[in-house]
Amino acid sequence: MPVAGYIRVSTKQQKQDGSHETQEAQLREWAEDNDHEIELFRDIAISGQSDERESYEQMMSRLDEFDAVLVRELSRFGRNLRKVLDDVEQLDEHGVDFITLSGEFDTSTAQGKLLLQVKGAFDEFWANLARERANEMVQRRREEGKPIGRPKKLDSDDLEQVYEWRRMGLSYSNIARLAEDAFGVEVDKSTIYRYCTDEGVTPNA
Repeated sequence: MPVAGYIRVSTKQQKQDGSHETQEAQLREWAEDNDHEIELFRDIAISGQSDERESYEQMMSRLDEFDAVLVRELSRFGRNLRKVLDDVEQLDEHGVDFITLSGEFDTSTAQGKLLLQVKGAFDEFWANLARERANEMVQRRREEGKPIGRPKKLDSDDLEQVYEWRRMGLSYSNIARLAEDAFGVEVDKSTIYRYCTDEGVTPNA
């Protein structure tokens, strides 16, 4: 099966020491041992928390071409656990397994899938809680005589609520659904992603 191998080193010194070459050799060896084709994506001297990982974004935009994403260890995929789990969930939505050579994560196994299910349960809990708050907000707007129709876009107050939901750890898909429920605005998850990233809003640790 075709797999994507992701390599990241966070400092120029690591690049000089050949850390990226070590990762590459290990990923190629795994692919050869398991009879898989591999395409490598490399971000050199870039932090795992950086939003400007060009090769990473390129890989994530081509998920339909791969059956699995392979990294040496979880920290190579990213440093922010919530972001990592959101991205692993995105892989799962595309039917792409996530495998670490260190054995920390393998969504092709029952244990790995269980971790995603646990995350999904927490996401659902927070989404339900946020939806209750959204309904309360709609009711309050009605009582105050404010419009409840379908505006063309989110206003500044709506965006502040969107940012709060994101800080709570809700996924972009859940936030998009909540925005429609609360504000009557049809907005897709990519737009919510853009709003949040433009403001630098991330889930609270």
